[in-house]
Amino acid sequence: MLMKSNDSDRNLTGSPRGEDFAPGAATKPDLKDPNVVLSLLEADQVVAAKEKTRFGRRKLSLGVRVLLWGLRIYAVAMLVLVAVSVLRAIHPMH
Repeated sequence: MLMKSNDSDRNLTGSPRGEDFAPGAATKPDLKDPNVVLSLLEADQVVAAKEKTRFGRRKLSLGVRVLLWGLRIYAVAMLVLVAVSVLRAIHPMH
């Protein structure tokens, strides 16, 4: 009688029960997968690796820099307009 295996017949490694890893048949973990790498590191190693990671300033193209400066100027102009509107609402002119 042939039985289908389902998810409950599998262990945490994904292999069917009874087919656990043999001592001499260990496979190399896929080190390109970040989740596998994080699971292999000790907690202090993860903290040390994260402290070493520094993100520098990114080189932006001329168009992006112009756009960002335009947004800054727009934000300052809108702040001035809001401030003037609030001042006029507080002190109405007769």
